Amino acid sequence: MKKILFLLLFITASFFQQSYAHSGKPKYHVIIDTDGAIDDMRAISMLLSGNDIRVLAFTCSQGSLSPNVVFQKITSLLSSFHHEGIPAGISEGTDFDLPPWEPFAKSVRWADFSDTLKQGQIENSIHLLNRTVKNYKNKLTLIALGSLKTYADWLQSNPEVIAKIDRIIWYNSFNIYEGFNYKVSPESYNYIQESGIKLEIISNTTTNYPVNKAYLQQIDSSHTIYGDQIQFAHNQKSVKEKIKKNHLQLWDDLIPLFLTTPLIFDTETKDNTSFVSVSKNIPASYLYEIIGNLLASSSVTNNRVFSSFPINKDLYKSAYADIIQNTIKKYGIIEWKAICMTNEIHGHTGIYSIIGAKMGIRATEYFNVGVNNLEVISYAGLKPPLSCFNDGIQISTGATIGQGLITVSDTVSKIPSATFEFNDQKVTLSLKAEIAEQMRNDIQFAIQKYGLLTDQYWQYIEELAIRYWVNYDRHDIFIIQKVILE
Repeated sequence: MKKILFLLLFITASFFQQSYAHSGKPKYHVIIDTDGAIDDMRAISMLLSGNDIRVLAFTCSQGSLSPNVVFQKITSLLSSFHHEGIPAGISEGTDFDLPPWEPFAKSVRWADFSDTLKQGQIENSIHLLNRTVKNYKNKLTLIALGSLKTYADWLQSNPEVIAKIDRIIWYNSFNIYEGFNYKVSPESYNYIQESGIKLEIISNTTTNYPVNKAYLQQIDSSHTIYGDQIQFAHNQKSVKEKIKKNHLQLWDDLIPLFLTTPLIFDTETKDNTSFVSVSKNIPASYLYEIIGNLLASSSVTNNRVFSSFPINKDLYKSAYADIIQNTIKKYGIIEWKAICMTNEIHGHTGIYSIIGAKMGIRATEYFNVGVNNLEVISYAGLKPPLSCFNDGIQISTGATIGQGLITVSDTVSKIPSATFEFNDQKVTLSLKAEIAEQMRNDIQFAIQKYGLLTDQYWQYIEELAIRYWVNYDRHDIFIIQKVILE
C-alpha cells in the first residue's frame, strides 16, 4: 500500500509539472472519432481542456447514434466552449443496428447551443481528414471512441497518410470480438490490424469507477467551462436516474487519462496491439482527482518567468485591484494576464490595445490553441491610436513581429479587425460597428475636453479603457467570419 501511495504522489507531481510546462507547443496532436454516447462527451471535454493536447478535428460516426445526430451534438458542444474553429465531419453510416441505449444517448443534451451551420457547410469525414493533415507537420494520435470504421475507410482511401500516424487509441473490450465498438465494424478492426499502425486498446475491466456524486464534486471543483458542461449534461433527469442506479462508469473517459497519465495504467503488448487498463489498487477518488486536474489545466497561463501569474490585489494599483476578482471570474485569468502584459508593454492602459488583447484571446480560443500558433494579418495600420490594437494582438496570441507571425496590412479599416490563420483555416474577427463608433466618439470627446495628450486626457483614456476591460465580453463584441481558402 505504501508503494501505491508513493506512486500516486509521484504521478500527481509529474502531472502538474507536465500540465504547467505547456509553451503553446503541445505534446499530443489528436483527431477524435466519436459515436455520440455520454461517456464520449466526458472524454471529449477532457481532451479539449488538456493544456498539452491539441485537438485538430472531429469525425462523427455511427455507433450509439447515427452520424448526423452525433454531428449536432459535437458542434453544439464546440460552440459552448467557443471552439467553433475545430472542424467536424460526418462519416458514412453502417448496416449495424443502433443499440438499445440509442434513445437515452439521443436524449442527452451536450450543450444548450444549437447547430447553426448550413447544410452546404457540412463536410464528409474523409475529405476533412485529408484537409486537416495535408500540411500538418507533427505525428498524429487517432482517438477512437466508437468503431474503427472512419479511420479504416480513410487510410484505405489514402494509404500514404499511415506514415503520419503515431498510434490509434481505441476503447473496446479486451475480449475484442465481444466489444460493441468492434461489432459495429469488424472489418475495420481487421484492416487496422493489418496496416501496421500501433493500436492501444483501453478498457475498464472493473466496476470500481462509477460516475457518481464524488466524481461530479471533483468535476465541479475544477471551475472551468469544461467541468460546467459535464455538470450540465449529468444534471439532466434521465442521466441522474442512471447515476442513481450506478449504471454509468468511466469508460471512454479513461482514454484522456491514459494519454496524459500513463503511469497509472498496466499495459500488455502482443504483436502491434497493446491492452491497457487501470492499475490495480488505484482508488476511484484518485482518478476523479486527476480528471479534475486535467480540466483545470485549461486555465494555465503558461508563464515563462513567473511561477504563477500574480493575482494578489496588494500587487496592483488601486484602480486595478478593485476589478481583479470580478474580471477574472467573468473572463478568466488567461485574458487578465494578456491585458495586464499588454498594458505594461504598451506603456499605458489603452482602449484599442485592450480590444486587441481581447480579440487575440478570442481567436486562440476559437481554434483552441496556445500562443505562437496563429498567423495574423492586422488591418489597424501603423498610425495611433488605432494601431495600438496591434500590441494587444501580439501579446495575447504570441504572433509577434519577432516571431514573424504578424503582418500589418496596407489596407486599414476604421473598425479594429484582423485575420487569423491556423492549419490552413482562416477567420476574420471584427469589432462590432456600434462599439467601434462609441470608442471613436469617446476618444474625440477626450480630445475636445482635455486637449490631445495632456495629463487629463491620459487619465480619462485610462478610465475608459478600464471600463471597456470590465464591461466588454469577448464573446459578444466581435463578428466572426470564416475565410474560404481557394
